[in-house]
Amino acid sequence: MRPARIVLLLVALVAGSLAAFLVMRGSRPPAPTTEVRTEVVQEAKTQILVARAPIGVGERLNPERVEWQDWPEGALRTEYVTVSAMPDAPEQLTGAVARFEFFPGEPIREAKLVRADQGYLSAVLSPGKRGVSVTVSAASSAGGFVVPNDHVDVLLTTSTEMGQRSEVILSNVRVLALGKRLGEMGVSGGDETGAEDSPNPTTFNDSTIATLELDPAQAETLVNASTRGRLSLTLRSVADFNRVETGVPTNQAVRLIRYGREQSVLAGSAMSADANDYSTPEVNNLPGNNQAPEVSPTPQILPQ
Repeated sequence: MRPARIVLLLVALVAGSLAAFLVMRGSRPPAPTTEVRTEVVQEAKTQILVARAPIGVGERLNPERVEWQDWPEGALRTEYVTVSAMPDAPEQLTGAVARFEFFPGEPIREAKLVRADQGYLSAVLSPGKRGVSVTVSAASSAGGFVVPNDHVDVLLTTSTEMGQRSEVILSNVRVLALGKRLGEMGVSGGDETGAEDSPNPTTFNDSTIATLELDPAQAETLVNASTRGRLSLTLRSVADFNRVETGVPTNQAVRLIRYGREQSVLAGSAMSADANDYSTPEVNNLPGNNQAPEVSPTPQILPQ
């Protein structure tokens, strides 16, 4: 047999085999497909008590200011007021004082409330603190941009023979109220008369009364300083609210006794200046009295 015929037969054989392979592959049934179905499962829900309207600092709760709202049980926290734990919560919490602001839709937490029959300002004071009020102006209070719950430094400006002198007497103290405003939301955060709501922080342009949250020693310092000069408030950054101050003088009030006279002064800053106010008593120049003047004793400082 000729070689050409042998090659032709081989080519025909390969072509037939390829055709048979393609026919067999095309007739094979398609591979099964997996169908994925997404089933939405409703998460279990409960109801919690939330604020229906803005509730300002010092305001008392009532059923009109709160409401029940559906809440996923997976996002439930132990401090929330639930309908299962306190079904009559709107009535049971009526009269409770808000120590912090509540925004609309915010869950009511008893940790932010205090149940008291006394005034609202005493209810929002921290334990062991005192509320002390001083008169300030917009010019001496960061242009009137100080709002309740800000932290400030208190400066005392006095007049001396060398001119006016300013010093920090209190550092990082919380502003409880300005006028009758205790916060930025609700009626207690409205105008200075406390008669209108305010959705935005309100500033003041004239003089007003600032109530500061102080401990007893700081309250004594502020009262003594208010009789010695002009007080100013310097606004602190929110990043410095919880910073621990180091090296800030306490300026505790002390009694200075010199030559039998007594005066209450602030320790540290103005003590030397006040002490110089007491001149050496004159010695009677009696005839024949050639005795040298008696050296005055060292001033005695007694803490109050």
